[in-house]
Amino acid sequence: MRRLALLVLLLLPLALFWESDEADEGIDALLDRIDLSGWDAWFSEHAPDVDLLPSEYLKGLAEQRTPAAGLTLDALSERLLPSLKTASGKAALLLGLAVIGAAIGGLSGDSSVGETAQTAFLWTVCGTVLLAAFREAVAAVDAILAIGRTAELVLPVLIGFLTFSGMEHTALLLSASQAAFSDTALQLIRTVVVPCAVIGGVFHAFDAGSKGRLGALGRLLMRAAKWILGTVSALFLTVTVIRAAAAGSADGLLLKTGKFAAASIPSIGTLLSESVDVALLCLRFVRNALGLTGCVTVLLIAARPVATTALARCAFFAASALSEPLSVRPYTELLRGMGSMLGVLLLAELASAALTLLLIAPAFGAGGV
Repeated sequence: MRRLALLVLLLLPLALFWESDEADEGIDALLDRIDLSGWDAWFSEHAPDVDLLPSEYLKGLAEQRTPAAGLTLDALSERLLPSLKTASGKAALLLGLAVIGAAIGGLSGDSSVGETAQTAFLWTVCGTVLLAAFREAVAAVDAILAIGRTAELVLPVLIGFLTFSGMEHTALLLSASQAAFSDTALQLIRTVVVPCAVIGGVFHAFDAGSKGRLGALGRLLMRAAKWILGTVSALFLTVTVIRAAAAGSADGLLLKTGKFAAASIPSIGTLLSESVDVALLCLRFVRNALGLTGCVTVLLIAARPVATTALARCAFFAASALSEPLSVRPYTELLRGMGSMLGVLLLAELASAALTLLLIAPAFGAGGV
């Protein structure tokens, strides 16, 4: 209530000039209190190919113009082209190994020397495929860590602005949600989901060409990773939505109470009520712009690693489908297993980004809007 009163006093002169450009000065005054230097530095490090910084994006939104955040078709094509070339080269390499395996099988026949050559080929390509898949797994883990670090940088600014604006219940919700995300959800994804997927992929690779139980165990681990990921995401979503509704209602009631209290003051109640409306409009405008800037920052940082993992998964499945007519079944099963492993890692990246956006979402509904 005290913060709301201070904001009313700050924006009281603007109520008299609401139809003029002087109302923009209130928004500029609020923007001057927001420091996005940390966002800019982190964004420059992890998205150096995007020419627009978060602070510039926020300023563009505040000026009511649409800033180009590298989301045009040409910009997206330029960003995805290196990943697409890498995935195409990887698919060509995997398909070339399938051709070599088919040639070895055709030339060697059913002799003991041929069986030895096929076994040596299978173990060689198994190591090659595992190495390629492990590189993608390491990149996926780095992407999950980067998304978590982005959440740690984005939320304090939002929490500080909400606290300054008098929306303390939503600010407390964001603090609690950040702790739950970092200590529970993200920790489970990093320490349980990703290892289960990788170990399942390794078991599947070691079982290629045989009828042992390692392949079945690997598939079981990957299904368990998907189940854990879905359960964690669903629980986090449910708890956050319920608590966000309660926090938004509480903040909305507090702001409406302040407006009614200001309107009840004799003589100047109407003027103060208009000043409260001006203050709330400015706060909501800046809050929504800041929240949208945080969402765009998370999406742009997560876009390239997610696209890279998705293209790598497509490369493994494409190579698997194209090598199947060559009658290299163990190799085909190996590629399909690695593609499934990358699919789980892709889901983990997407879940981390989605949970981060869910952390920011309550800020849009603060104040009962």
